[in-house]
Amino acid sequence: MTTTAAHDEGPAADVGLRACVGSTAARLQRNYLDLSHTASGAEARARLAELRTYSSRPVMENPLALGHVLLMLDPPLSEGETGRGDAPSASENAAFHALTLFGVHMQSATQPMHSTETSFAAACGRLFAQSSSKSIKPRFDAMQSAGDEITRITHLRSLVTLLRSQQIAFDYGRFAGDLRSLTYADKRNGVLLRWGRDFGRGAFRSPATGSPAR
Repeated sequence: MTTTAAHDEGPAADVGLRACVGSTAARLQRNYLDLSHTASGAEARARLAELRTYSSRPVMENPLALGHVLLMLDPPLSEGETGRGDAPSASENAAFHALTLFGVHMQSATQPMHSTETSFAAACGRLFAQSSSKSIKPRFDAMQSAGDEITRITHLRSLVTLLRSQQIAFDYGRFAGDLRSLTYADKRNGVLLRWGRDFGRGAFRSPATGSPAR
């Protein structure tokens, strides 16, 4: 069963979270790709490698990792988005998972893997359209129907790895906002419905012309 989270953050949290994660992903990506021979590029490589190592373990099994990820955020989360108890807030949890998956996506990348032009689910639809594998849609469906966060993140990591293999980018800021919304019972179905719709749009629309992909 998926844990139901209380709405413990203000209404502007989604906007703030998206800006924090999107800006951080853009900075790491820019330094990694465009400044590779500088100190900033070396730091970006180290931070992305660090994020990858955190992607395979739940937050509560590696609390030090959460602190390291939050320190990478620039700008940081607002005071209202940060946790106050013994568990991460919804925004902290979403930022952690979004950025650690971004680390996976950027491994050996030669072009941007964070792009504000494409949503996560639309990127998966493009992957489905471009791939000869029959497993993409079942993998996406399994992620959609996951009954708990750990299972869903496992499926998301698998999909991100496949997106990396085809060099398909998506918007990590928007993705973080969706991950946050998935923790709330009254928002979850709306996110999953939108993801299903975006998958179909990505599968049947060419990113260059807007024409059917197949």
